[in-house]
Amino acid sequence: MKYTNKQGLPEALFLAIANDPYEKDSDFSASELPGPIQIWVLRKRYTNEITTDVSDLIYPLIGNNTHYILERMGIKNGLQEERLKFKMGNWVVSGKLDFYDSKKILWDYKVTTRWVLIDGVKPEWESQMNINAWLLRMNNFGVNGANVCAMFRDWSKIQAMKDPDYPKHQVVILPVKLWESQDVWEYVEDQIERRIYAKDLPDIQLPECTPEERWEKPTIYAVMKKGRKSSVRNLFSFDNAQEYIENNQLDTNTHSIQIRLGESTRCEYYCDVKNFCQQYKRTKED
Repeated sequence: MKYTNKQGLPEALFLAIANDPYEKDSDFSASELPGPIQIWVLRKRYTNEITTDVSDLIYPLIGNNTHYILERMGIKNGLQEERLKFKMGNWVVSGKLDFYDSKKILWDYKVTTRWVLIDGVKPEWESQMNINAWLLRMNNFGVNGANVCAMFRDWSKIQAMKDPDYPKHQVVILPVKLWESQDVWEYVEDQIERRIYAKDLPDIQLPECTPEERWEKPTIYAVMKKGRKSSVRNLFSFDNAQEYIENNQLDTNTHSIQIRLGESTRCEYYCDVKNFCQQYKRTKED
């Protein structure tokens, strides 16, 4: 991957981001197996052509710094920032634990947005934590539970005092459902097989990312009333919006339909291989 510094950030900040010491030292990791196969293949195929500006990597830097700071805890009865491995057939699977405590609880620290409270634990988080819990079991450690410690980077104390629906604290604990070991084994095996099959396919034939993997937001057809900022009703097609106006005998002189175009948030703002992705190119053309 190549890094640019279009904003002219300080050299120290640029180097801190560009000199990422991460090394996987295994064939597959718990952090990558739950992700989209198409992204996994394209990152490997175009690794020397991918260009990212360091200004777009501030949030990951903050997340990494949080992990380094939490290493100060100095707790001896547990595992901290430990990488576990397990050989599954011809492949080595690894996972790095944030913290495994004396009560046999697995913890994962996430610096994230407060919207996670609405959506709940992300499927990729759940899969990643279950792979790590499985790795613990495969290395003869018991697991009694798993939690995500979510720290909100966009939290406001003032907003929390004003809005009763706003998170009251900047940190919350989100329990993660643990899978049976056999279910994790089958999941890991399936994810590996699908990646091995896909790695030699032409770009155009790669498994496409699902709407969930693309973090897709649908296009909204909002029925608007003149002089009012918020919509009267949001619908998912122009015909339904028009039908709503007709059925409710709304005055067409004061009511209109506003189209709020949907988008795939991951593709537009967070995918570093979108310029090589045939699915993304076709979607933009459509």
